[in-house]
Amino acid sequence: MDQAPEQQPRIPGVAYKKVTRHRQETTVLDGIPSTRTVAYDAWVPKPPRDWDALILRGVTAVAISFTVIAVVATAASVGGLLSKMVPAVVAYGMGAVFTLAWLYCLAIEWLNRISPERAVHAKVGGWIALLISMGAVYAYGHTLHQDYAGVFGACIDLLAKGSWWLLLRQHAVPLDASVAHWVVDQEQKLVGRSLLRGRIARLNSNEAYARAVGGTEFRAADAILNSVETAPAALAPEPPAAPPVDPAVSAPVPQASVPSVPPVSPAAEEQPPPVPPVAPIDRPQIAAICRQEIGVNPKVSDADLVEAVKKAGHADRPNLFDTVRRTARRIDPSRKAS
Repeated sequence: MDQAPEQQPRIPGVAYKKVTRHRQETTVLDGIPSTRTVAYDAWVPKPPRDWDALILRGVTAVAISFTVIAVVATAASVGGLLSKMVPAVVAYGMGAVFTLAWLYCLAIEWLNRISPERAVHAKVGGWIALLISMGAVYAYGHTLHQDYAGVFGACIDLLAKGSWWLLLRQHAVPLDASVAHWVVDQEQKLVGRSLLRGRIARLNSNEAYARAVGGTEFRAADAILNSVETAPAALAPEPPAAPPVDPAVSAPVPQASVPSVPPVSPAAEEQPPPVPPVAPIDRPQIAAICRQEIGVNPKVSDADLVEAVKKAGHADRPNLFDTVRRTARRIDPSRKAS
């Protein structure tokens, strides 16, 4: 390796360690440069040893070893107890389930550590699984007339679960009730968005599949629903424009200058307001006509769509141009005003 560049002077009392670093070295011959990467040794300050981290790794290794021993011991004891009823391989596999059951509940309890009401079932289930496991080990010792051995063997699972319980408490950060509620609230919002995204994606997929294979029945149902959506807007009469108010009229006028108003006949008072015409049922719906015209020519103008709708028998519809324009935008959102 090439000699390293000039380094900073070392500080007395600080430990250093050697690391390999790289630098770019350029060589120029006949005016043509060539760059290569050169490795060199450098000395950097060595951080002090983190004894807390080392101890935490050590106790984690101890807890893992306790668990492995508990799984093997319980599997051997319960397997010997059940081997008289089932094959030995199955019996020893059943024995391992006893220890893995409380370990599983302990993991669920850890995942719900900020929500005690959700973790209570896992906590109770873990202790029940532990008691069953200890009882099975003691029962095996009792069958061999070794009650003391059964008691001490049953305590292996208790020690393993206790080591994990203390280790998880060491890792857990106690949260205030308000902070825990805030975390749960944010989780609910994120889960709600995720569920809504999945539901919308599933509905869009179902709609796309129905459009592809639905055939005439789907198009007829779509036309009916579109006509129901557009009918109220098309049939609603426009509100009458309010006449402008003249400031001179609103001023007080002498009684003699007020002209007499002819009386209104009873027939005129009883005359009902005009009812807008309703499209017959046998005529094709506006949405169906627009969808057909857009399908034939996606660039068809709004004016041509209005003429096609009029030819189909909708010339008497009020606000026909606005209705056709809104229907066309809903069918093809990429349309531009024409």
